Amino acid sequence: MSLDGTFAGWRPRQLASEGPRYLALVNALEQDIADGRLSDGDRLPPHRDLARELSLSVGTVSKAYQAAEQRGIVSGHVGQGTFVRRRSAARAEAATGHEPVNLALNVPAEGNETQILSALFGEVVRERDLAPLLRYHPHGGIWKHREIVAASLSDKSFAVEPARLFLCNGAQHAIDIALRLVAKPGDSILVDAFTYSGFKAIAAASHFTLVPVEMDEEGMDPEALKQACRRSGARVLYCMPTLQSPTARTMSLTRRRRIAEVAEELDLTVIEDDVYGFFFTERPVPIASLAPGHTFYVTSYSKCIAPGFRLGTLTVPTAYIAQAELLLHASAWFVAPMLGEAVVRMIENGKLEELLRERRRQALERYRVFMDVFPKAPRLQFPAFFGWLPLPQEWSADQFAAAARGRGILVTPPIASAVGEGDPGAIRICLGAPKDLIELSDVLQILCDIMGLHPASVASVA
Repeated sequence: MSLDGTFAGWRPRQLASEGPRYLALVNALEQDIADGRLSDGDRLPPHRDLARELSLSVGTVSKAYQAAEQRGIVSGHVGQGTFVRRRSAARAEAATGHEPVNLALNVPAEGNETQILSALFGEVVRERDLAPLLRYHPHGGIWKHREIVAASLSDKSFAVEPARLFLCNGAQHAIDIALRLVAKPGDSILVDAFTYSGFKAIAAASHFTLVPVEMDEEGMDPEALKQACRRSGARVLYCMPTLQSPTARTMSLTRRRRIAEVAEELDLTVIEDDVYGFFFTERPVPIASLAPGHTFYVTSYSKCIAPGFRLGTLTVPTAYIAQAELLLHASAWFVAPMLGEAVVRMIENGKLEELLRERRRQALERYRVFMDVFPKAPRLQFPAFFGWLPLPQEWSADQFAAAARGRGILVTPPIASAVGEGDPGAIRICLGAPKDLIELSDVLQILCDIMGLHPASVASVA
């Protein structure tokens, strides 16, 4: 109220006569923001004053303001009031649920991969090199392809021998082959307490029992690994030392050495998933280089080129070469040679390194947006296209995923990665799908707005 007793502040031009009154009020508020009658930062009238002016109950106005916070068009601050927050069209679309924004699927941002591959495939056709690629080839891949890929993966800390490297239909296929080489249905497999959802799918299909190992800020804890191994009798370990999914944690060299020591001490077989190693300008030392006789090393080009580019690699200990060839024969016969040819040409002409530099730049840009919105999230030295978002104590990960879904935003549900029971107190947010940084910022801000609410208030206006 003003000093002379008259009403001062925003009031809707009209309220729809049909439907709940609180919904009519929040729709009118959203329309006035879209029309420019309200600007970013404008303060809305107190609940009681607006209720009196519109002949509504205070509860109706409060419910409308809560719903407006859910849509991301206002933000409430205790002791200060409720303020307008303008949104872009992309953010409004996410809030109203027209087309869900998928922050659950970890994909690279769009770049120049389509142009690179179009030019490359056209080059193969023009040079009349296509016919040889359409013939039968060795189960592990064309030898020349294996030589060049092995050389590109090798560095001063890790020498990859072509005879031990096999081309696979992506990392998922490589992991499945490795598991079939060292485990049988019903066996127990040691994994991080929160692990890659694709590994859980393989385990479920093959009837493996997953044994969770406690984690700390670097990922899997070596002492917890020893305890879990002795308690369960498991002899196979699956881990992601670099940018672990879903937590984005990376092991130090000291931690990797300790995991390798435990593997050798307890005679564990390690399946090392290194699909995110390319985000580092200098790849961290693989466990496979520290315990080569115990480790199957997996990587993939799908995460750096495109999800539909299904080409991965599996490097096996020497003792498993013949068995790996047999399983590749049984599961796929051989990988499409055109994909191996594409990668080899990209390695040789420098286009792969060009694309990797672009991916690192995109990931850094998007992670900076993520950190701008969520400054308390863990900082990564070399970001990827996902982050691990700690939640306020009053939120469970399941509640937060459901609230985000109600706002048209899909995030990774905790059940996808959790092994056993217990709430992670955080949730994975994938950053690659939004078309640009503005849309990403808008969608992340909606998640930030949800975090500022209480779960009960979200449920009350859902």
